[in-house]
This record gives sequence, C-alpha cells and structure tokens, in this order.
Amino acid sequence: MTAKPSLLIIGNSNVGKSSITRLLLPSPKKFKGKVGKQPGSTLMIKSIEFPQMPYKIVDLPGFGYMNSSSRRREEHIKKQLVIHIEKHHDEYFFSLVVLNFLRIEDELKKYHLESDTTIPLTFELIKFLKEFEIPLLVILNKIDKVSVFDKKRIISLLINSAMDYGLNLVQLFDKKVRNYEEIPYLEFSAIKRTNLDKLKRAINLSFQKVG
Repeated sequence: MTAKPSLLIIGNSNVGKSSITRLLLPSPKKFKGKVGKQPGSTLMIKSIEFPQMPYKIVDLPGFGYMNSSSRRREEHIKKQLVIHIEKHHDEYFFSLVVLNFLRIEDELKKYHLESDTTIPLTFELIKFLKEFEIPLLVILNKIDKVSVFDKKRIISLLINSAMDYGLNLVQLFDKKVRNYEEIPYLEFSAIKRTNLDKLKRAINLSFQKVG
C-alpha cells in the first residue's frame, strides 16, 4: 500500500470530533485544527498526518443543528461530504461516527418517535457508510454528562430505534466473534478520556486488517 490509509471521523456539529482527533494524535500540540465553538464552524476537509502515525485522520466538517439562516450552507456541506465519501471511500479503513449523547433522545423523538416520514440523521449517516462497506464504530461521546439511569435508558432507546431501520447496535468488544451486520458502539468521554484505550484498540485492530 503506497499511500497511507485514512481514519474517517464524522458527525454533527459540536459533538467533539476535534477533541477526539487530538486524543488519537502522537503530538496533539502540533495539531493546528481548532475546536469549533459555533455549529458548523469547521468548514475545511482536513487530512491530518504525522510521520510516526501509520494512517491519516480525516476530520470531516460538522453539520446539523444550525439555525434557519444557515440551512443553505448546511445543505452545501452535506452535499460536499457525500461527494467526498463517494470519491474516497476506498481510502478509509475505519470510520468513527461521533454522537453527542445529550442530543440523542431529542433527535430520536423529533425524527423517529413523533414522525414516520423522516429518518434520524444518525441512522441515515450509518446506512450511507455501510453502503460503501466502510467499517464503523459509533462513539457515544459526553457519556459523563448523564446519570447511570439516564445512560441506560437512552442507550436502550437508541438500540431499539436503530432496529426499526434495520441497524443492529451492539456494545464494542461484548463478544469475540463479530457479525458484519452488527454495528459496535462505545460509551465515551473525550474530556475524561473514558474508554480511550478501547477506542485505540478498535482502530488498531481495524488497521491491522488492511496491513
């Protein structure tokens, strides 16, 4: 393999993609990317590469949760992301779909439980990546912000709602043999580095399959 394979990081605006990216870099201080404080503030498709890192990281621009005046800009971003993945999907050995755990319940209520004509953006994105057979891991970021009771309830809601769209979400490393149709998820906190070791292990295992 002449060119380094890439790790894809994707998700809505302000879910913590840049923070997670930093945690995966050998020299985080040299990373020039900025954590966006406003939804949609990251516009460029960045390819991050270090000599000592065996793969590149592509942190795609965030989308979703913009105000009405930014709808046209949001649609432009989504279109560019679709074009990018369609063109470069074979370069990605693994993808991280990052979710803000605090928003999951609201998204499912608005686009699934209270409507039968829409599909939650999270599930639409997962289905899109699966079409191109890009292995993926769903990152439930900001898990530290909720109680144990709410965590279990929201995860249960997420799993059950995903089944309605033919998506089978299972906890990462819950068993040794993984069915291709199963989609692993990982409880995570970028701030507290919760399960960072498991995240790195999952990435390395996927990378070894293309080596």
